[in-house]
Amino acid sequence: MAFSKQLKQIYARITRNRLTAVFFLFGLIHCIAQGVIQSFLFTIDTQYYNLLFSITRTADNRADIPPSKYANYTNLVYVPSGGFELEICDFIPHNKGNCSYIFNSNAPVNSSNGPATDAILNGEIVTSHLNPQDFSTSLNSNSDVIFEAAKGAGSVTFSQTCTNMLLYPTQHLQNSRREDIVFGLLQIWLFGLSIMAMMYDSVPHVLTVFIVRLSLTAWSTYELWRTGWQQSIFYQMYEESGTPCSVNMFMDYFATRVLYEIPDLILNCTALGISAYLSWTLLRTYNAETFTTVGAPKPIMKMYKYFLALQVCLQLEVFVLITAAALWADQLFNSYITHMSNHTKIYEAIILFYAIIVGPWLFMGHHGIRFEKRVVLAAFLCVDLLFILGSSLMFLSDLYQWTFYAWPCLGCFITGSLLLLVASFVLGLVCFINFGKGLSQYLYAEANLSSSNFASEVFERDVESTYVGDEKLKASGFHADFSTHYLPTLGPDISRDSFLSG
Repeated sequence: MAFSKQLKQIYARITRNRLTAVFFLFGLIHCIAQGVIQSFLFTIDTQYYNLLFSITRTADNRADIPPSKYANYTNLVYVPSGGFELEICDFIPHNKGNCSYIFNSNAPVNSSNGPATDAILNGEIVTSHLNPQDFSTSLNSNSDVIFEAAKGAGSVTFSQTCTNMLLYPTQHLQNSRREDIVFGLLQIWLFGLSIMAMMYDSVPHVLTVFIVRLSLTAWSTYELWRTGWQQSIFYQMYEESGTPCSVNMFMDYFATRVLYEIPDLILNCTALGISAYLSWTLLRTYNAETFTTVGAPKPIMKMYKYFLALQVCLQLEVFVLITAAALWADQLFNSYITHMSNHTKIYEAIILFYAIIVGPWLFMGHHGIRFEKRVVLAAFLCVDLLFILGSSLMFLSDLYQWTFYAWPCLGCFITGSLLLLVASFVLGLVCFINFGKGLSQYLYAEANLSSSNFASEVFERDVESTYVGDEKLKASGFHADFSTHYLPTLGPDISRDSFLSG
């Protein structure tokens, strides 16, 4: 019964007017569309990752190489002349002692290695057999990797230099798969925020949705540019005739990604415009109902805005902070970094601390300010400082610095989490200083009015006829000055006594 009642309440909130109905349908359709696109991107990334991983794993079984398949990582270095060099390293930080160059874009290309048509033919053999069951890989007597396509479709030989170079796209595709998962989950979280915004007339949720839409549009623009840039790099390293690989195996990959990324960008741009309009309209409606109904003075309105700003930060941190920690943990335990880390136990302790304390910390931030609990908010600020200190000290690690630099997605989430932590501390401190000035009483009134589904039309502001005994107001949690001058006159649908008792 309770669940059925909750569903009816949600339905009533969604369908109460055309604006909320459009907001819901817009969020649902966009969530489904974006989720489908991210699933397509994940599929193509996984297919090519499985292909490259099979080749590099087979090459890792060479007798002259240690058996740990992620003992090496690649680093793309730009040179002053405008080109780039690819190097393979076995330790972080990299230097001349543990890195060796395996490709130089400024080196002359040996065009005698074969015509471009051979590269295209080899690429067709490879990319037409992306699923692991459609091909096999093995080593020949020269320690080259032989790619055998299923059903006698043909074979391609990858030299030792080529297989070393293929570590770079393998690591790139592994991170791309992680990004696809993150942004797919982000769409679900975003839709949940939209529902919460309508359910509780929540200004913080509305603002959070708009900020996330803006960030997603910026990221999808960068992602489309990055795909074009990566295609140029891959062509020069792997596909151009005379290079160590000379196999045209990435053309279909980048063409497919662009095919998905363009509608993804269009969806995000349209979503941003629609979200901006709907958010602005809903914010005006919510603010008009809130401030007109409760009749709060300007000082309390100012404190209320600080409270809302902190709530927006907390809503964003629910996803950003957790995702940043999860991505770093995934890098630490499921990539080549796990073979290079000398302080894994320390990293594990920090990640475990984040996982245990982040939920109670978010609750303390909301509860401490909502009810002006000084001890709770002080604990929130202390934990916030610990988060900032821990995140800052992580940059003393060369491993962490390298991961932050090498993977822009992780770098964005780490930077965003630090900015939100600092903003949360500042806003929380401002709210702490302003305790006892009427914000808690205002929020109490707002909560009672919202839970009773009051509309602003049933209230009339009549200061001369709104006096209620101070003792009764104090008993209900209101300051005398605030209640005498700012408590609205209740309309005919409800009595003042029932409001105070509620």
